[in-house]
Amino acid sequence: MPTTHAKRPVRAIGVHAGLTLDRIIAAARSMTPDELSMQALARRLGVDRKAINHHVSDRDTLLGMVAMDAFATSFSAVEIAHQADWEEACRTYAFGFTDSAIATGVLADRIRLTDPYVTQILEPTEAVLQKMVEAGFDDESAMRTLSLLTNICLAYARDVVIELRSGVTPRTEILRGALEQRDAAKFPTLARIAELTVTTYDRRQLEMSVELFIAGARDALHLQTVRAQA
Repeated sequence: MPTTHAKRPVRAIGVHAGLTLDRIIAAARSMTPDELSMQALARRLGVDRKAINHHVSDRDTLLGMVAMDAFATSFSAVEIAHQADWEEACRTYAFGFTDSAIATGVLADRIRLTDPYVTQILEPTEAVLQKMVEAGFDDESAMRTLSLLTNICLAYARDVVIELRSGVTPRTEILRGALEQRDAAKFPTLARIAELTVTTYDRRQLEMSVELFIAGARDALHLQTVRAQA
């Protein structure tokens, strides 16, 4: 009788020493964006690059996942106080969102709220929307209003990251450079502003933006209520 040997099960591509997407992201987060590449990550994990490609197609996708993982991990911890009204809920949401985006550093530009990691930030989003609906916003108005707040916060966070990386205030430098190429006397208001020591990248700028947003949303809610009663 010939000796038979049981065939060893073939390991699927990417299933190597417990390799999972979570493990890949964790290893990627331990590397700086400049040193992160698919090959460098494969070496860090001790696997073939093809094993990485089984889970992540390319470096750009990987960087996006790292950004969203860092952002979602931070933002998911934001709690909207039960007793807060919709305005305070928006402030808590805005500051938590912005701080979480800034914490991703140079990857702030890669935050995409359509990624699967959005499932990790549903709690604070649900909480603030619920506060808005309870205050009288209809569902569409609440969605559009919160979308605007999110865009304000993300734009501010990206500005702050750019300033931190460059060490200068880009907006001011661009304005001064433009005025040097023209007759500044023709733009007296811009010339005065260019000489101010005020920065639009500080916390006060964010606070002002959020308060202006809330004031506008408050007026929109009042108008919606008036129209509903007419």
